[in-house]
Amino acid sequence: MKTTLAHHADYRITLHQAGSAPATRLVITFGGQPSDLRDDGFGTDFCLKKGWDNIYVAQRHGTQYQGLPLDAFAAAVAPLCKGRDVLTYGPSLGGYAGLYYGGVIDARIIAAAPMLPAWPPLGHKAYRDLVLTHQPLARAPRATRAPVVILDPALRNDSRILAEMIRPAYPAVRVVEVPHAGHAVLIPLQRARVLGPLVVGLVERDEIIPFVPPGEGTAIYHGQRGQELLQSDRTAAIEQLRISLAIESSKRFFGILVNTLIRSGRLKEAQAEIDRAAAAGDKRLTLTPRLAADAASAGLRLPA
Repeated sequence: MKTTLAHHADYRITLHQAGSAPATRLVITFGGQPSDLRDDGFGTDFCLKKGWDNIYVAQRHGTQYQGLPLDAFAAAVAPLCKGRDVLTYGPSLGGYAGLYYGGVIDARIIAAAPMLPAWPPLGHKAYRDLVLTHQPLARAPRATRAPVVILDPALRNDSRILAEMIRPAYPAVRVVEVPHAGHAVLIPLQRARVLGPLVVGLVERDEIIPFVPPGEGTAIYHGQRGQELLQSDRTAAIEQLRISLAIESSKRFFGILVNTLIRSGRLKEAQAEIDRAAAAGDKRLTLTPRLAADAASAGLRLPA
């Protein structure tokens, strides 16, 4: 059963009931940065399959949930939270939203690589014109239970969000580290068939289950490892990026590889990578317009 709880130009809040009666558990989920206004989204299907009711909170694309006031959120969902085990859950921007809105309803919180791209300390020029209406997390209403944050500890911005935004609000935050998983930390966990059991353990038992993080032999591990090595050992970085791309094509890691080869003066190798990708006809092995312009400036031949 689907019920619209709130609808606005900047947000939409929709209840999805798993059965004929309200479930004991209610999981409120939030979309990532690319998400837009819709009735369902991140986590909806998974929650319903597990017999948990879901409220999906959608943002208008590009607003980073700044158009949803705390009181409007609470007015829409608080009446449904009484007497129930309530959690907020989301990835990236959705993880930040889960932290921000979870406090006002005293929910348990699961945040995967929480990120507010427009947060001024990050200095992202692309978002400098976005007006932030949210209070700092440390001054917003806070949940009584420590949130769980899942992240790759090697990522500078993700770790900064944890240290400077989350820990001042929640000093006892429970951190689940997944090394070399990247910002989209849930994807390698899902591919390793770890994500489902991890989330079920958190939702149903408030337990962080032991698990082996995805490691060597996975594309994301080697790609992230290569990206981390760029500042200290370009040769090793290139090797790791090539291992990653041999496992699975990736536009991001392909671009990093070609760019690194160009910057290292290894133009013949960069040309060979471009030619190999063109022959494969794999759209995931193409350069962004900016990288294509850099390659052309370096005298490399690009596919027509």
